[in-house]
Amino acid sequence: MLIIWRGWGIIPIFYAAAAVVLAGMLGAGGSSSSAFPLWAGVFILLAAVGTWFTGVAMNRTNPERKVDLWARERRAQLDELANTGMFSLGPGQPQPTSVEEAQHMSDALLASEVSTLTQAGRNRHTLFFIPMQFFAFVFVVIGLLVLATGLFGAS
Repeated sequence: MLIIWRGWGIIPIFYAAAAVVLAGMLGAGGSSSSAFPLWAGVFILLAAVGTWFTGVAMNRTNPERKVDLWARERRAQLDELANTGMFSLGPGQPQPTSVEEAQHMSDALLASEVSTLTQAGRNRHTLFFIPMQFFAFVFVVIGLLVLATGLFGAS
């Protein structure tokens, strides 16, 4: 089977594998053969929780934090350029005629740069081209099915 991932997008597979291994270890220790599906269901649900929070942290929170840090530094740089009269959008672009206009132009430039960086930084950790946090929903369905099989399955 071919597994396609980008960044740390393979982590959900490790979470699912760890869930099955732990369920096997705990299920094998019990005297009942129905213990494995129960433990597997519980651990797969826990893997879903871990996948969701890991995915959100890696695909949303950390990139936004990095962009915010960069934007503060860039804001200081643009403010200095605008206040000293050195701000320019580049060759062929209209030059600001006042400090207020330079500040307005630098605000628009920063907003555009932040928007571009925010989009580029999000959802970089994928599994089969799907952001890893969304595999939590797959794990919830699988975990509930396995748990239901353990509880209501044929004895």
